[in-house]
Amino acid sequence: MNNITDSQKIFELSKIWKEAAYNFVFWDKVEIDWDEEYKIELSRILETKDLYEYYRELTRFVILLNDGHSGVTFPNEMYSDSSCFSMLPVILHKFGSNIVVINSTEDHKERVPLYSILKKIDGIDIDIYIKEKVYPYIWHGNESACVVSAMNEIMFGRAGSKNVFTFENDGKEFEVELEKTDPSKMTWLQTDFTEKSQAQRKIISSSNNHQIFLQNDIAVIKIVSFMDNAVPQKIYECYEELKNAKGFIVDVRGNGGGDSDNADAVAALFINDEFKSCFSETQVYEPTIKAWSMFREDFKNLSLSEIEKKYSDDNESVRNYRIWRNMNYVSSGGDVVSKKTPGKLNGSIVVLMNENTVSAAEDFIDVMKMYTDAVFIGKNTAGTSGQPLFENLESGGSFRICTRRCVAQNGEDIYNKGFSPDFEVEQTLEDFMERRDTVLEKAMEILLKK
Repeated sequence: MNNITDSQKIFELSKIWKEAAYNFVFWDKVEIDWDEEYKIELSRILETKDLYEYYRELTRFVILLNDGHSGVTFPNEMYSDSSCFSMLPVILHKFGSNIVVINSTEDHKERVPLYSILKKIDGIDIDIYIKEKVYPYIWHGNESACVVSAMNEIMFGRAGSKNVFTFENDGKEFEVELEKTDPSKMTWLQTDFTEKSQAQRKIISSSNNHQIFLQNDIAVIKIVSFMDNAVPQKIYECYEELKNAKGFIVDVRGNGGGDSDNADAVAALFINDEFKSCFSETQVYEPTIKAWSMFREDFKNLSLSEIEKKYSDDNESVRNYRIWRNMNYVSSGGDVVSKKTPGKLNGSIVVLMNENTVSAAEDFIDVMKMYTDAVFIGKNTAGTSGQPLFENLESGGSFRICTRRCVAQNGEDIYNKGFSPDFEVEQTLEDFMERRDTVLEKAMEILLKK
């Protein structure tokens, strides 16, 4: 794998540093010296020996922003290159506090039995290992929301890389050395993850990004992503069948977001009136104020909270400090949304959510909480929604910096926390082994009682 020149490394790192310094929207929540971290990272990237190491270092740098909408993407060809992204011969999933093997390759099924619990890597307790070896390369502001990324960080990596894994099975610990190899050459155990209740469903509409089915006269609308502009219309086309349902479940678990306009279009089916979309804040920058503030000695060694306390009766000084530190924001009360829908879906509503409900899907949660009497079941959402600034890099990858943050309409701070459910329910390992979706079952139970 070829490397790039030192001058290009410096230029691309500098581009990321510059865009974040001026456009990142969470400087009031991140306590780092961005200039000092930039100088540290300069020496690190110049020591990288190839593109893989270089992009890992860029990732480490952007992760310091502690924001789920800011990150680095490797060049496309590297993701399909097994020398960069090979895989362990096991698939890991976290249930509660345990990381469990839910599948393995045929040639490892005896060495690592299914449902073995991962305890250590290279002799390091797994929780400590993740904090020390994994978190520097993934967003982890909300630890429960970074589990999938953490599992991927453990499972994928350079071809030939090896670690000693300590597992527990049937109360006994054992060690095994596992090596990352080309996933296209792996033969996996044929396991059945199909939910038992699927046989009871009448599928009405389905695509890669959505599914609508009836079960017990209850309509379930599963939306995988709001990136697909066709999804709202596909749901609208099912209105005549949907309107006769006794209740509705909207499942946005694992929804990675997309276009909030599509989220609003789905929410409109349950509101059928004008409403406001998510509230937001973005930065307002005035160079002249920053120039004047450079001479304020009282600004130089104080944090924002200290300035706000010191100048509690001097709004102009607080504002000037914020501008100097790129922390001055203008708020938006949310755009008025008016969608032409086939009609309103009347009936009890349950919304399913979890820690992988992100971005525009969280905006959907916000609107549904504000304008409907839906019941929310599952886990806290990720707590990351906003508008990233995307920039391509000459070396083939890209990066993004969050420039706009969404704020809950009820004033709740969701940054790195997310929206909370009314009933917290999550799937256990026992549920998984029995192929039960306990979150969906709880939603059905609530609606059938109503």
